[in-house]
Amino acid sequence: METHSHMFDADLKRILKNVSRTLYLSINILPAGTRALMALGYLFCRAFDTVTDCSGIDHGLKREILELAHNLDDKQSSGKLSEKIKLAGRAIANPRDKELLFKFDKLLAVYFELKESDRALINFACAGVARGMEMDLETFSGTGVSAFKTEEELKKYCGYIGGVPGIFWAKLYREAIRHGNIRAVKFPSEQSAFAIGSALQITNILKDMCADLKAGRCYLPQSDLLTKHLLPEDLLNPGNMERLKDTVYKWISWAVDMLDMSEEFVSSIPKTELAMRAAVIWPVYWAMDTLEQVARANLLDFSDRPRIKRKRIYSTIVLTPPLLLSNTAFSRGYRFRRETLIVSINK
Repeated sequence: METHSHMFDADLKRILKNVSRTLYLSINILPAGTRALMALGYLFCRAFDTVTDCSGIDHGLKREILELAHNLDDKQSSGKLSEKIKLAGRAIANPRDKELLFKFDKLLAVYFELKESDRALINFACAGVARGMEMDLETFSGTGVSAFKTEEELKKYCGYIGGVPGIFWAKLYREAIRHGNIRAVKFPSEQSAFAIGSALQITNILKDMCADLKAGRCYLPQSDLLTKHLLPEDLLNPGNMERLKDTVYKWISWAVDMLDMSEEFVSSIPKTELAMRAAVIWPVYWAMDTLEQVARANLLDFSDRPRIKRKRIYSTIVLTPPLLLSNTAFSRGYRFRRETLIVSINK
């Protein structure tokens, strides 16, 4: 794997830090080549997400952007994409997200300096995420609050938005391990990475439920709501949280089942690759901590939005060293969080 750190300059590193502080912490410790590709892939996907989420951007323009996002490698197509992304950027209020969109052409310049195989990996991740965002537009384009119809739709969505980037992550790790460990015979599996990525996505969905509902998006499927005699618009009332709890607990349990694959994933990363191990351990532990907050919160009340405190984030980092050299230590910490969480939702 070539190193691309010289391409990914301080300006783009700052943008990454501004739009996702916790992800920046995980990406920034990776080996140079892996770090640059992970960061670039994330910033592309974050740009598409910013456009899709903005209510002030024309629906037709969003569709055009996502269609073009399926094929970054076509220079003519990506040139049109950059123009449309900047046009969409005029409607963005958040200055950090706005800067990301207005510097989209710089991301493309870095992308086209990569070798073909690296571009193919990034294109794979962007195409998957774009497909998930097209599901957003297909489902949430009307007035009022809309919802996915079935749990299969929600799982499919999490697979596109989180699972496909997870496979991208695994492929980058496999390349880095091959490059740094000639005798390596064990590699992170794409199946485990897909599961972890899907779990991280459902965690974000549960955490951000109230904000999404206010924007007309209910990711919890109608099939689940109907069992509780709820309609999507009923979730605008914080008083309905008690009736929704079992459904939330069901999806917390699904997330945990997916995160269980992290033990296999971490154990497949050589203990010599300390940074790569940490960059998996941190988001998994933070997801478990977030799910614990989700289990306690009224997800329909904006003032009770679950979030882990910065102190908890940094204490995880400080306590990392023993986990890097011992799969058993990581599993012990993970299973403690798992047991605590499962007990809290089964009370």
